[in-house]
Amino acid sequence: MNASLGIFRSLRVLAGYRQRVLEGIIHDVRQRYVGSVFGTLWMVLFPLLQLSIYAGLYTFIFKIRPSGLNEMGYVVLVFSGLVPLMGFNEALMAATTSLSANKNLLLNTVFPAELIPLRAAIAGQVTSLVGLIITLAVGYALGRASWQAAILVPVFWVLLLMFAMGIGWMFSLFSLVARDIQHGLALVIMLFFVLSPFAYTPEMVPAAMKSLIYLNPLSYFVLTFQQLICYGTWPDPVAAGGASLLAFVSFFAGFSVFKRAKYIFFDYA
Repeated sequence: MNASLGIFRSLRVLAGYRQRVLEGIIHDVRQRYVGSVFGTLWMVLFPLLQLSIYAGLYTFIFKIRPSGLNEMGYVVLVFSGLVPLMGFNEALMAATTSLSANKNLLLNTVFPAELIPLRAAIAGQVTSLVGLIITLAVGYALGRASWQAAILVPVFWVLLLMFAMGIGWMFSLFSLVARDIQHGLALVIMLFFVLSPFAYTPEMVPAAMKSLIYLNPLSYFVLTFQQLICYGTWPDPVAAGGASLLAFVSFFAGFSVFKRAKYIFFDYA
């Protein structure tokens, strides 16, 4: 009980730095596009092109067509499954590399170290959020997304960020000791992508393989976003409940580990 209260007190203290975090996020986003020809236009171009490539690949080359979906409906299915995967990947990778990339902030006793991965993860969400807006716009334009999506999609996006942040806090510490984690993590995320049902439905998977979908934590987020944006229904309780549980357990466990172990790992910075 005391440990839980300590975590909430720490989070309340960190909330007092929100203005500095916001300034840091804006700075990080601007720095990302410094020197590029298209500049901040890449915030729109990159997710649009990435989503279009995947949609074209599965629609016109693999010619996958789930039951009950026409060609454009399938595009929305792919889009709505991809955006949470993109958001998770960008948040986790940015958080994981944040401490080793910002050693000056890490050694600054004025700025809490816990906020460094959080700032990096939120700044990394820009392109994914643009992709989400594009997906919602297409979903509503085709009459597939319902009013539930406008309310629940932002909620589940926050839960997705919480899930990524919990893991990111821990891996940001581990990467101070072993940089190999950053490279290995990219392969693990790729595996989770492949096993996520963003381009197919669970009904299309053989019964013997279906358990692999639910062993993949990202599947719960993918299915929830697809149900809200592509099918226009309330999310399945199993998918929504699984996503919520994963988010809260990961967030508080990751924060607790970071808070307790950070000074041990900071010696390696």
